[in-house]
Amino acid sequence: MVTMHPFAFIAANAASLVSSASNTAAVKREVGLHKHKAAASGFAEEQQLSSTSAPESKAPINLLLGADTENSLPDHDIPPITSNSSPLHFIFIVHGHQGRPTDLSYLHHTIRTKAKEKGKFVNVTSSESCAVGRITEVRSAQNNSPLKIRRRKRDRLPMQVERAFDLHDNDQLDSKVVRSNETEQARGYLIVHNAACNEGKTHDGIIKGGERLVDEMLSVIRSEVKRREQTSHRERAPIDVTISFVGNSLGGLYARYATAHLAEILDKESSNNYYLFDGFIRLHFNVFCSTASPHLGCASFTFIPIPRTAEMGVAQVMGETGSDLFRLNDLIHSMATAPRFLVPLASYRRRIAYANAFGTDFPVPCSTAAFLDKESDYPHYFGETFAEGDIIAKDTCPASERGLIAATLYTMPQDTNFETESTSVDDTAAMSACLDSLGWKKVFIDIRKEIPSVPILKSNRMECPVSQLKSSSTEVRSCDLDRVLSSSSIHRLSLPMGHNAICAFSRGKVSSIVNSGGRPVMDSLALDLADAISSWDGINQ
Repeated sequence: MVTMHPFAFIAANAASLVSSASNTAAVKREVGLHKHKAAASGFAEEQQLSSTSAPESKAPINLLLGADTENSLPDHDIPPITSNSSPLHFIFIVHGHQGRPTDLSYLHHTIRTKAKEKGKFVNVTSSESCAVGRITEVRSAQNNSPLKIRRRKRDRLPMQVERAFDLHDNDQLDSKVVRSNETEQARGYLIVHNAACNEGKTHDGIIKGGERLVDEMLSVIRSEVKRREQTSHRERAPIDVTISFVGNSLGGLYARYATAHLAEILDKESSNNYYLFDGFIRLHFNVFCSTASPHLGCASFTFIPIPRTAEMGVAQVMGETGSDLFRLNDLIHSMATAPRFLVPLASYRRRIAYANAFGTDFPVPCSTAAFLDKESDYPHYFGETFAEGDIIAKDTCPASERGLIAATLYTMPQDTNFETESTSVDDTAAMSACLDSLGWKKVFIDIRKEIPSVPILKSNRMECPVSQLKSSSTEVRSCDLDRVLSSSSIHRLSLPMGHNAICAFSRGKVSSIVNSGGRPVMDSLALDLADAISSWDGINQ
């Protein structure tokens, strides 16, 4: 029996249980557990999700998504914006063709969870209008019944008391700096939002979808800033807001078009590289990420080569979006070669592209997802030899631990006017080279062990064609990567189900289970995003 109640001990030592900036979130668990919501562990399997993704719709109570309120202030405690406030960092998650915001609910959940675990933000929350965020809060409320709270406290109590002793002995902790202005300014606030504007509207083309996305983004940003404002309209001080995207499949093209459209409709402050919105909100492009997006379109990049006439037939079925993707017009070519699109895309601090390797993605094969081309010589460099601070160490990368990353490569940005000699919409080599010239981190996913597959040939040697490229040189060409990573394995026959698996697609209980193998990939992406977004440190970036 313990002679002194553990929580009485923690309260008695609360003055010394404070943290440096990097451990603020952890300390709040020890000294304020009774003031905050208890968190549910893990991501619960979902029940059937209904179509409730419009921002004004209410989340159904029976949607079982994991809660993620641990290590943060309660969502109703909205930190106010002051003249010296830290930035607001927005992540907009964009679904793909015939998609719904809730399809990417796991990505939303893990971004919030991993960002809190990293402790690099003052607060991490969903936007007020995000349907997926409300679902998460519903699940959080369900997990906070008195019985479940008592069980979690019982399970965590020994660890908390032990950590309380450790913190009590650390004389370097100073409670006066836990919420200092310097800390908040360095870390900022992270707001996650799943876009809902294109649900049921993905057949009318990339242009309309991108414009709707811009309207929703600006509405969300204006609303979230207003919620946090403390001063009157006449006394408004400039507020820094950063924008990051995670676009899945067609959503990646929506996000690219939205980036260019934003640059056109907002005033650019060229000296500081930001855009002015509502006269006092300074918008900065931070991180752009796509997962299995057809950056080069779908024409000549189908899973099985088909005649051009067949491509045109498929395009007609998909409406204006099909005309865009199968390059019946010049939109995809312009988005990959024209300054109107490339200059704003180059304004992001980081650009990341995830692609399924080894013939595992039916709708969006590796070549178009990573804009590789069989005639392009653009150099790529393996991540192990590329000196950049945001590379996740293999021992802390969930996808690497599961053996799901075939390779991570980088392209170096080059100064260019983005002008190409060819005007042909079929010149994929020029499209590939122009996109590569912006500088990208490309992550190639080997999802074969997480999708149905059967061995067809026995082999004693290790099947690793990427290792052969790496052993010969740290620099490889786009055409070499296309040859190695786009081909199917000769030793194993896999169903091409990677398109939904890579993003842990979650439309109901069955799809959540079938695509759960991609969750480590999304966990790794979330960690990468938390590092990259939080490293923004001023208007001059």
